Amino acid sequence: MVGNSTIRRCLLVALLLGVIAALSYGRSAEGDVKPKGAGKGVVQVVPDFPISLPAGAMVPDVVVSPAVPPDVFVGRVMALTRTLQCPRCTGTGTKVTRHRDLTVARAVPTMRETREDCGACQGTGFSLSTARVSPVLNSFIPLLGSTDPDAPATAKLLDKARTALERLGCSGELVERVTATTRNGIKSGRSPQQGAPCSVTGELGQPIPIGGGTRLIPVKVSAHSMVFLRAPIVNAAPSGGMVLVGGIVAGAITKVEWQWGQAIVLDAGYIVALVVPEHKGPGVDADKDGVIDRPPAPTKPKRVGCGTPQLRTLRSRNPDVAHTHRSATRPTDLRL
Repeated sequence: MVGNSTIRRCLLVALLLGVIAALSYGRSAEGDVKPKGAGKGVVQVVPDFPISLPAGAMVPDVVVSPAVPPDVFVGRVMALTRTLQCPRCTGTGTKVTRHRDLTVARAVPTMRETREDCGACQGTGFSLSTARVSPVLNSFIPLLGSTDPDAPATAKLLDKARTALERLGCSGELVERVTATTRNGIKSGRSPQQGAPCSVTGELGQPIPIGGGTRLIPVKVSAHSMVFLRAPIVNAAPSGGMVLVGGIVAGAITKVEWQWGQAIVLDAGYIVALVVPEHKGPGVDADKDGVIDRPPAPTKPKRVGCGTPQLRTLRSRNPDVAHTHRSATRPTDLRL
């Protein structure tokens, strides 16, 4: 009798444990047991950039640019480099004024030279005229995709193009003015015309693979608009931050629904970092923010000419007074 009661107790305990285990498993499967950190007040972090394209998204076809001779490409690069310079100070950022001082006590004139920041470019050396820079930049962008990668001179040509574009990225106010129209249009939901050159500034994200070894470089223009650069010819992109991107408009990505709004694809373009312009004028910019902290130090006057300064007396413009003055200082010899 004692043995049967012990066996019954063991069976009841085992049955009870089985029921408890079954109930616990059912609650876990239904999601009643919340994971750690899923309580109230926890906000899910939304990514700033997409990591892939949605299923079914249609990417526009690649835009092919016609080939051009190398000399045409070099001419456009040189033209872009020249137009970036301030026409008043020729890119130096300094306005030089020379003054000629004439005194009674000195026979040799003294030249004074003053230096100050150029008023047209605020000492940066870059032009601030969009009418001067924008046409040259728009005519230069289509030539990037027309270079032959197998030509021996292509590497040198692209190095010159990269130097010119990096200077544009360091121009500060100029690059903001050049891209203002396109940036405002994209932010308002308008897509640039297909096949037209386009340049815009934005925040850089991580490349997205789309298959076939091709990647799209995302640049966020606003909270609801993005630009994707495909196969850039000049790629000087940093690891992150603000960049300047440009290329030929291939079109918008269709059949895509996501939180980033419209997505425009650019082909055969460029991407460079946006950098605060360096102050080239005589003014001192200690914190490197593009604003002059204090005016330039005064320069020492320069003296031109040779010989020892001698006393010079003023002469009147009256002929009679002048004749009397000459007669008194240098008597006329009347000997025959």
